Amino acid sequence: MRLTALLTLAIFCPAAAAEETAVDVDYVSQIKSIFKQRCYACHGSLKQNAGLRLDTGQLIRKGSENGAIVQATAPGKSLLLRRVMHEDADQRMPPIGMPLSDEEIRVIRRWIAAGSPSPAGEEPEEDPRDHWAFRRPVRPVLPESSRPGWALNAIDHFLHAEWDRRELVPVPDADPASLLRRVHLDLVGLPPSRDEQVAFAADPSQEHYRRVVDRLLASPRYGERWGRHWMDVWRYSDWYGRRKQNDVRNSAPQIWRWRDWIIDSLNSDKGYGRMVQEMLAADELAAADDSAWPATGYLVRNYYSLNPNEWMRHTVEYTGKAFLGLTFNCAHCHDHKYDPITHEDYFRMRAFFEPMGVRQDRVPGQPDPPPYPPYVYSGSRKVVRMGMVRVFDEKPDAKTWFYTGGDERNKDKDRGAMSA
Repeated sequence: MRLTALLTLAIFCPAAAAEETAVDVDYVSQIKSIFKQRCYACHGSLKQNAGLRLDTGQLIRKGSENGAIVQATAPGKSLLLRRVMHEDADQRMPPIGMPLSDEEIRVIRRWIAAGSPSPAGEEPEEDPRDHWAFRRPVRPVLPESSRPGWALNAIDHFLHAEWDRRELVPVPDADPASLLRRVHLDLVGLPPSRDEQVAFAADPSQEHYRRVVDRLLASPRYGERWGRHWMDVWRYSDWYGRRKQNDVRNSAPQIWRWRDWIIDSLNSDKGYGRMVQEMLAADELAAADDSAWPATGYLVRNYYSLNPNEWMRHTVEYTGKAFLGLTFNCAHCHDHKYDPITHEDYFRMRAFFEPMGVRQDRVPGQPDPPPYPPYVYSGSRKVVRMGMVRVFDEKPDAKTWFYTGGDERNKDKDRGAMSA
């Protein structure tokens, strides 16, 4: 009779049956992992909707501004469970993505029934704004080393101090032939000639070495060698067309002018900061300087011919990666889970680029190129090799709308247009 009653209770009251095995739940591997994957974006260190944090058991038991969210004596009445099980998609948590699975909900219910246990001394998630990458750099004091005369620059001090800590001894200096070959390959990508090797072997002094470095830095090969590294970061490519068709899907055949601008900028000692500014806004910073305008090839490179929204998305995404070292992709759909970037920040950044258009301008000595064609869905452009392709403010009053779920059809018109 007693066994029959228990089986009946398990069939018709699954919550009660789950509570019978509540002690079987492991908080760290089963509960915390669910919250970290699905809930920290809105209830972690960066954001606490309704004043609720879910990144430690103690904070979960503390509850939100609406009171307790877990009740061990009545797990089914816990606000936490009611929200993750809500039938109304607008009320159900998490608000983005698939609902929690039945198994995840069962595990959470059993954990609540057990009293929501968690390890003592559990630390909350670190605030990403405290990460070293977001702190203002401070020049440190140079550490002392056992060979103070060995260091030729500040970096050497830190290297040798670490060697001392590990009880390591540096190898002897490279012989003149090896040193000369290394610096040639490093700066210009080509080995030294025989005459250069003989000359350096006859005088391997630091003064001669500095003259060699200055000569290599002044060589046009230096910009060609190191420009390739930056082109990789900035996604340069010569061609973004179809191999067997005489058309172009994205980018432009004249994009090589941006490649040459990168090389010339390095060879003319243009500062990195100025290079970044010109790539993002040469049309405004140097409106009368034709030598600067190819820099906007960076933005043309992100062009996507089938959807203007994709052009904006690529521009925000790769500007963040190339110049900020941050991935903005997540913030296209929601607040970033790990970096201090909100969904709104994403669209405010996009607003900088919204007015952009692409045009083809005449280059002295060449005929006028045809106008750059507007967007045509599923269409392609004929190859135009003459002229210079660059961006300009085609629509100065273009509006940037906040939208949800990564879908531009979900515009939130009540918020109004976004400003940069």
